[in-house]
Amino acid sequence: MSAIDWDSPESAARYDEDSDHQYGKCRTLIEMMGITTADSVLDIGCGTGRQATNVAGIIGPSGRLTGIDPSSYRIELAREKFRGIPSGNIRFLVGQAEDLHTIPDSSVDHAYLCSSFHWVDDKKQALREIYRVVRPGGTVGMTTPDKNSPNMMWTLVDPVLAKYHITRSEGRRSSIRRVTEQELRVLLTEAGFTIITIEPRTIPRVYGSPEEFLRHVEARAEPDSLLKEVPDDIRARIRREITEEFRRRQLASSGFASVTLFAVAGKPAGIKIQQG
Repeated sequence: MSAIDWDSPESAARYDEDSDHQYGKCRTLIEMMGITTADSVLDIGCGTGRQATNVAGIIGPSGRLTGIDPSSYRIELAREKFRGIPSGNIRFLVGQAEDLHTIPDSSVDHAYLCSSFHWVDDKKQALREIYRVVRPGGTVGMTTPDKNSPNMMWTLVDPVLAKYHITRSEGRRSSIRRVTEQELRVLLTEAGFTIITIEPRTIPRVYGSPEEFLRHVEARAEPDSLLKEVPDDIRARIRREITEEFRRRQLASSGFASVTLFAVAGKPAGIKIQQG
């Protein structure tokens, strides 16, 4: 998973407030994976721990949950959510998917990546590590955007920016590495996982108001300083045009729909890890 060198306490807090859409998708994934009481679970790319609160309630005090994220700011927010809760079975660590050295071989029943697999640089290495730490008979699951499905938010915003000769910098975009359904299936198979289920699902994101949409756009673009250097009058015009286009699109559809891949795969039972 690429290091988040653009993160900050402020952007981590905004992410926590703006992750309802991802949270809802991952709740569905958790149900697909069959996570249950007393399971040992690894949350890779756990962010600020929102999904961890859901999983902790499922596995109960007899289960174990480890959350890993490359952002120390997000890990601190995750720890804060569980501060004061009398449980020694929940921990959050700064780390990356490609290096799970803090997790012993065959020690977790389930590992999942909620809207984080597209941030992973070396996907093959990450899946090898996940395969190592998942017990035989355990599962890995993920939600990840389909590379063949455009991001509907930017299909609205980018043409407006182009009118004013503004192009979003590569910034965060250069770190995003989406996969297709077939590419994901190959990656999971090569890592050794079997019984692979991948379901492409169109998940609309509905915004309550144009202002909510603009806040989401600017929060997503914040590391690239989008519009911050633009004169006030031009910025106001751009925001107005984005708002008008938003209203047209919202009336024409049920939201900003894009395709998410829901994947669940199993590690075959009876597998022994060869120590190097």
